[in-house]
Amino acid sequence: MIHIMITCGAGFSSSALVVHLNKETQEKGLGDRADFLFKPYDFGGIGDTVDKVDVVMLCPHLAMNAKQLAEKYPQVPFYVIPTRLYGLMAAEAFIEDAEDVIAGWKETGMNPYHFEGEANPLRVMRTVSNRRWTKRK
Repeated sequence: MIHIMITCGAGFSSSALVVHLNKETQEKGLGDRADFLFKPYDFGGIGDTVDKVDVVMLCPHLAMNAKQLAEKYPQVPFYVIPTRLYGLMAAEAFIEDAEDVIAGWKETGMNPYHFEGEANPLRVMRTVSNRRWTKRK
């Protein structure tokens, strides 16, 4: 099972996003609770649960905190969700990016992790997972 933490400032938007992602994952048959689990956390609760997740996906407005968090909790990859993906709330894109972030982090040790050409997540314009975006090129 891949545990994907999604965090925002107070936990409100991440909670709504996680409810949607877990529901869509089930409805579209993208996996079941045994495969993927999205969990919402507020920014202040990261330290209490970071050891129980495989990747931390930060809402775009926390981009400025990514480096500090990755240094404080180096045992897990941190990734800033691109703004468009955050707004589209497509479970498949979140799942594929989470899988690829974990693999890329294990390979490179880069933390916070970002895909090639996406060092500034607020400028990322893709509307699908990086995996699918790269296949288009």
